[in-house]
Amino acid sequence: MQKVKIYFAVFIACLFTIVACKKKDDITPTTDLVTEPEVKTPGKFGLTQMHANKRVRKQVIDGVTYVPYQTPQNQRTSEVANFDLGNLKASKSFYFILSNTGDQAITDVTIESNNPQFEIFPKTIDKLAGASENGIVPLLELGVIHGNRLNGVGFQSLLPMGDNTVEVTIKGKTQGENGEEAVELKAQVKLFAQLMDVEFYVDGQKIDYNILDYLIGKSGVFYPIKPGNTFKVKNIGNVDFMMEYETVQEPLLNTQSKLAVGEEKEFAFIFSQQNGNQITLKVKLDAAGATTNPFHISVQPDGKAYFYVVMNK
Repeated sequence: MQKVKIYFAVFIACLFTIVACKKKDDITPTTDLVTEPEVKTPGKFGLTQMHANKRVRKQVIDGVTYVPYQTPQNQRTSEVANFDLGNLKASKSFYFILSNTGDQAITDVTIESNNPQFEIFPKTIDKLAGASENGIVPLLELGVIHGNRLNGVGFQSLLPMGDNTVEVTIKGKTQGENGEEAVELKAQVKLFAQLMDVEFYVDGQKIDYNILDYLIGKSGVFYPIKPGNTFKVKNIGNVDFMMEYETVQEPLLNTQSKLAVGEEKEFAFIFSQQNGNQITLKVKLDAAGATTNPFHISVQPDGKAYFYVVMNK
């Protein structure tokens, strides 16, 4: 009986030992977790064209217009960004959203263009917060002068006909791995400047724009010719336009035709069909809003150019 008790005690001890070892195997050893410090990326400029039909909330702070930050589509973030603004008929402003795609803020931001007919605003920004801060971002305005002034009234200057390119340079400072460093973005902005322009010829001889007969208010320039003369108009611009012409005397004649780039139109047949001592032909040119040189042809508030050809018999 004593031996049975001893065997039973040994069995119980072994059982406890097995259970204890099993529990020990199930315990996962603990290790101290080392948190890696968060590395913030240097600031980097992002630039996106804002389309005219997009409406957003705006607020002005210290003279700079800001809009809510959001991840834009078609954002340019490389060191050189390219934008094609398409055809430009007249002076116009284009808008771009300037953002910071890095973590660190960008300070002492300057924006400038290399062409005085491309006016940029604002020219300086104190601070551009990092992308993680979201918030608001500045709105850049690129005003292109092609004809009339953008701010005010009156003719200012024309861009060369056809392709025009301007370089907008955006600079600032940010914090990098080795302290303060420079950050820069160059934006190449391209557009095609349209212009309606004409030349006038009498008997094949080009008329000097400055040799005019007389002006009547703002109705247009009057060009005098004599019986037997031929009067011709040539399209020397880079846009087609519609030309409508009518006589102011009986018998009345009103017709129109399209004058493509480089084409000419002669009016001799119109004068040969008219009676009277004086025949006046009123001509209207319509290039669908394309600007003109006001020293060549007279433009009315409706955007169309007018001139008159007068023949005295």
